[in-house]
Amino acid sequence: MDNNAQRFPTLRVRALPTATNAYGKVQAGWLMGQIDLAGSLDAERLARGPVATVAVNAFQFTHPILLGDVVNLYVERLRVGQKSVTLKIAVEAERLDGELVFVTEVIATFVAVDVDGKSRNLAEVC
Repeated sequence: MDNNAQRFPTLRVRALPTATNAYGKVQAGWLMGQIDLAGSLDAERLARGPVATVAVNAFQFTHPILLGDVVNLYVERLRVGQKSVTLKIAVEAERLDGELVFVTEVIATFVAVDVDGKSRNLAEVC
């Protein structure tokens, strides 16, 4: 992607109390679910059907996500194969005062699947 091009999040979601721990910070499991959702939205669009998450690399938080933050998730396609797509999913938090902070990024791989859950070519529509 051109660094000068405006980018738009694939998914935007607010961090609500159900996503946070007792100290007002978002729990990693909630964020992982949002990352999987953002990635699968893009992968399903490409596959024109269902996909399964088959791999996610480790991720580290550089900043916490706080209660009330808007979480922006950006998806970039790194590799498109015959049956799978590998995506970079970047996460930033938009604070209530408008400040944007980078949170983390992960590399995730999704495989196109048929109605029986078996892998299929990306070009095949279920």
